[in-house]
Amino acid sequence: MNFVITLEKERIDSLEELGKKMYLHEDASEKLLTSPKFLKFLKEYDIDKYNKLIEVNHKAREHEEFVFLAQYIFSPVMNIRHHGYQFNSLKELGDKIISFGPEIDVYLKDFLKYKLLSQYMVLMGFDKREVLTYKKVLELEKLFQENENKAYFLLGFVLSNCGIITYWNKSYSDVDLFFKEMVIDNNVVSYSSLLEKNQYVISWLTYLGYQEKIDYYQSIINSIQTLEENYERRTKVSKMEK
Repeated sequence: MNFVITLEKERIDSLEELGKKMYLHEDASEKLLTSPKFLKFLKEYDIDKYNKLIEVNHKAREHEEFVFLAQYIFSPVMNIRHHGYQFNSLKELGDKIISFGPEIDVYLKDFLKYKLLSQYMVLMGFDKREVLTYKKVLELEKLFQENENKAYFLLGFVLSNCGIITYWNKSYSDVDLFFKEMVIDNNVVSYSSLLEKNQYVISWLTYLGYQEKIDYYQSIINSIQTLEENYERRTKVSKMEK
């Protein structure tokens, strides 16, 4: 049975090719896969894939999860693909997360937010072959519910197996050197304004096992917050006296 599927004006002539292209056109893919015309065709062409698609559609909480899982119905043996990204290994995914630090990519966050990575690992059998990594991913999915950014960057460090961060265009592998430079007068405010929010450094220290350094870092943040609060209070009092 010959057929042609159109996805964002691109002609596709096999379900496997469709699966491989879906990560490039996620909105269009969702619209296609839920259309009565496509579902009727799929039911007649491949009832097994049709049943799996219906099951995934009922299971998925959000369209990101639906499209991610659906692509592996049509192309079961495939690397990690999501929202324009593709990775040939878990390490590549981790490297990409870390490469953006301290900035956060919302689409890479989806791997924890919608539990895409753990589901991918099950589909590919990694939950049995890479047991420790799989368990760590499950732990980070739980942590994500409490602290999204910390879980996100920890995922990057765990998957990349890398203990190096880059901050203000400089790479650090030495924790003491990082803190020495962080407390320089002209750096401390700029560092502290971002560190607490994005959790990049805290995740790095957690990955390396430096709880004492985390406590030290937190004391710096608390000191800066106190100074800022005192400054605002004095400024407010001064204005009132005038």
